Amino acid sequence: MRMRERAIQRGLFRQLLLSLLLLAAGGSGVSSAVWAQSVTAKEMPRDEVYFSLARQINATSDSPVSAIVSELDGVIELISVTTEADGRALVTVRERTPSSAAFTNKSTRLKFAPPTSGTEWKWVEFEENRRFYPVERLLPYTKNEVDRRRQLAERLWAEVIASMTRQAQGAEKTLVTAQAVLKKELDLTKTIGTIGEQLSTASKEKDTEALLRAYEELRQNDAALTELADANPDLKANDAFLRLSEEYKNAVTVTGRFRRDYVGAVEAYNEVLLRLPYALVAYGLGFTKIEPAISAE
Repeated sequence: MRMRERAIQRGLFRQLLLSLLLLAAGGSGVSSAVWAQSVTAKEMPRDEVYFSLARQINATSDSPVSAIVSELDGVIELISVTTEADGRALVTVRERTPSSAAFTNKSTRLKFAPPTSGTEWKWVEFEENRRFYPVERLLPYTKNEVDRRRQLAERLWAEVIASMTRQAQGAEKTLVTAQAVLKKELDLTKTIGTIGEQLSTASKEKDTEALLRAYEELRQNDAALTELADANPDLKANDAFLRLSEEYKNAVTVTGRFRRDYVGAVEAYNEVLLRLPYALVAYGLGFTKIEPAISAE
């Protein structure tokens, strides 16, 4: 009974406050509608921030709202929600990922329009470089930037594969020349030839596991190939062999450089998925983390 009496008292107090504000508005020349809106402005629930973001992304993608919400919660944290004079919600979010060499941990502000009916707010603006833009501009902006980084990683992986193949071909040429100089068959020549065929087949079939197995076998034979001249004085004196041997060493260096560039590109792509403003929509646009196919070294 007491609880009901207190509820009635609170209701009467709110009505009295609204009446006083409306009276003040009339006396000061301010629209009573504005005062009424400020008193009755809706507050955006904190959970609704994630769902509003997800619904906006879901409208242009096939990603389920629940999956987008889960992903967003993993990459951004909600700092504050305030209501502006026009009834919109001003929300501040921050990246969960700490600063790195390439990015400083960042926060940004978003604006949401209140529902005319029901409970669903609408994400309408995002902030970038202290300016607000319509959210419709973020989707193509993110798609272009993130897709550019993904394509760079894919292009560098193709360079890694091509360099592996050239490295095997260089090793085989070096050994064929060594056989001609020494006038005898070398078991290593057949081994390297087989590896080269395996690399070529795996590349055509896009069989990454087979490709890496063949390349690892090629690396295991590096020492035997580079030490061949030390064990054979005739090879040390042969210009053709020495030139091909040097070219092979350079091919090994180039492959190593492409590997490092590729892994760096994958890491840069993966990190941008966690950074604002891209993190707000990247997952919903179909961008997900990539695991490097090979290590940098």
